[in-house]
Amino acid sequence: MNKKITYKDAGVDIKKADEAIEMSKKEISSTFSKNVLSSIGGFGSMYSLKDVFNNFQDPVLVQSIDGVGTKMSVAMAANNFRFIGHDLVNACCNDVAATGAVPLTFLDYVAGSDLDKKIISEVIKSVAHECKEHSISLVGGETAEMPGTYHKNEYDLVGVATGIIEKRSIIDGASVKAGDVAIGVFSNGLHTNGYSLARKLIFETMELTTSDILPGHKVTIEDCLLAPHTNYSSLITRITNAGIKIKSISHITGGGLVDNVPRVIPSNLTLEVDTTSWNKIPIFDFLQNNLDISTKDLYQTFNMGIGLVFIVDEPEKERLISFIGSDNCNKIGVVVDDNDNTVHLYG
Repeated sequence: MNKKITYKDAGVDIKKADEAIEMSKKEISSTFSKNVLSSIGGFGSMYSLKDVFNNFQDPVLVQSIDGVGTKMSVAMAANNFRFIGHDLVNACCNDVAATGAVPLTFLDYVAGSDLDKKIISEVIKSVAHECKEHSISLVGGETAEMPGTYHKNEYDLVGVATGIIEKRSIIDGASVKAGDVAIGVFSNGLHTNGYSLARKLIFETMELTTSDILPGHKVTIEDCLLAPHTNYSSLITRITNAGIKIKSISHITGGGLVDNVPRVIPSNLTLEVDTTSWNKIPIFDFLQNNLDISTKDLYQTFNMGIGLVFIVDEPEKERLISFIGSDNCNKIGVVVDDNDNTVHLYG
């Protein structure tokens, strides 16, 4: 006679996920605006657009989905989940804001082979903290325990952000022309890209741990690799509200400067970037000195210290730099007409 088994015997404990959500309810509900109509635990998230649409003639919804990749593996190794939710929120919301849109809502998805309710709760609280910080409502989420799909102690994080913009105000790069300048806004680390290569170098080739000091520097590997993905969405909103004319915005994620900038400039144009125009923080200096790859590959794999690129008319340059602050940005390049639609690196 076959032994009867339960869902828990198969490796799925529904109670743990419920407990993780219960532990995070206060933080989740703290992100709700008056427009959130649904409660925690419903089947679908509801967000009223009545008041939002009153301020628009032709409103356009902008959505983005993204994850944190193998950065979660580093968080697991260091047992540090303080900022991993920040990474998830900002990876998505920065993409939404790169059109000029204002992020309104966020949804998260956490999956793994064997969910630890304390870890799940920490992750959700981290997501909620960053949502609240930038007036974004965390309207829903999902947890999934899938033994056999993920390795032991392996987690996957995915987020979805939705924003809104007036159609005539969309920033799409169509007006960029030769002679325009690129202002790079500094990043504070790898953000969420290039971790597979960085992890292989640091943990496999060099056999270091997260608690070790980054060779040649005075900072731990944990602090370098878990520096949170910078939020640029609030900055973009402040800049557009100030009336500064932005022609193009590139969020420098997977593909680095090399792949992301050409996406939002006309096909007949190229951006020439001076790679010496900003100082490299320790992690990028370390990677440049220890990886045997070309400059192009380096700047295509990592953001190399530039997390966001604005393109503006030359006369708007000083106003934009002054608004952001010269400690946080610099002119990094000039647009030229050469029909290549690429990024040319020099320096």
